[in-house]
Amino acid sequence: FFFKEDQTRTLESRVEDLSGILFQAKLGTMKEKTYRIQALAEMIAATIAPEQLALVSRAAFLSKADLLSEMVNEFPSLQGAMGRDYARLNGEAEEVAIAIHEHYMPVRAGSQLPGTVIGAIVSIADRIDTIAGCFGIGQIPSGSADPFGLRRQALGLIHIIEEKAFSLSLSSLVGKAYDLYTNKLSEDRETTLTNSINFIKGRFTNDQTAQNIPPGAVEAVTSIIFDDIVDGKQRINALLEVSKQESFPLLAGSFKRVMNIIKEQHDGTVNQALLSAEAEKELYSAYLEVSGKAQPLIDSNAYLEALSIILQMKEPIDIFFDKVMVMTDKKDIRDNRLALLSSIAALFLQVGDFSKMSAVAA
Repeated sequence: FFFKEDQTRTLESRVEDLSGILFQAKLGTMKEKTYRIQALAEMIAATIAPEQLALVSRAAFLSKADLLSEMVNEFPSLQGAMGRDYARLNGEAEEVAIAIHEHYMPVRAGSQLPGTVIGAIVSIADRIDTIAGCFGIGQIPSGSADPFGLRRQALGLIHIIEEKAFSLSLSSLVGKAYDLYTNKLSEDRETTLTNSINFIKGRFTNDQTAQNIPPGAVEAVTSIIFDDIVDGKQRINALLEVSKQESFPLLAGSFKRVMNIIKEQHDGTVNQALLSAEAEKELYSAYLEVSGKAQPLIDSNAYLEALSIILQMKEPIDIFFDKVMVMTDKKDIRDNRLALLSSIAALFLQVGDFSKMSAVAA
């Protein structure tokens, strides 16, 4: 009876009526959410799969329409599944039908992920919209209180991005999501972005350590940069791989000494004329050579190759510390030596903070 009753209307004709379902009191209706998901999904598709933009847009537009069907009203667990079946009956593209079902995936931790790129994109858009909205009204999970299941939403988001290897800027996505809410959010944009990204980072860190990835390797990367999950994983994997090399623990130790001495960032401009000791001249020469080779590799995300080259810095750094007094009384020479160490630190930190890796090295 319900199934037949639902056939009297198309999914498309139901979208307008989503204005009658509340998503959240401060965040508006499911119709408004639908349009935000559509805009976010289009933004993601433009980066990831531009050739599928029209299908992504259509799937996002119809993604919540089955919430108003008699079947879903009677059996809420069928949301998405009925949307898929009704989309097929309405003559929608098969990719659109499948994506309507898949955008709810994963339903819980460890459950099935979206199989298609379109389903994955709409799912990411939906999750980002919810996270940005809740953080934008200060609805932050605390203790066991997580009424919107944001922890689950974030973990699902991470797993989809990892599994599909989507290279996406989280800050761009959350920023776009914030802007799409127009005047509904009470927290300022910067606070919402920071809190949202830190929240996702927390879930990412927990998830990595749950997979027995050493916390030091995760922190070495996330303490420096966390915006593109795929890029973050590449950095962590590169650090883990290079940490197996015999000289790495010693380099990590040397880098720790560098960080302890420079404390805060100094001007990284080295005045070659002020380099007097042989060891500092050799260190500067090694830095120029290593930097010249490593920088293009870092720029092209070839982190393991870059780290293998950076390992060559271990010996010149050790000799420098053995033979050169950094904190000399002569201010210009002291500042120049700090600038040299700052330049070296800046190169290393483009991949990760090696000083966090001692736990891995050990």
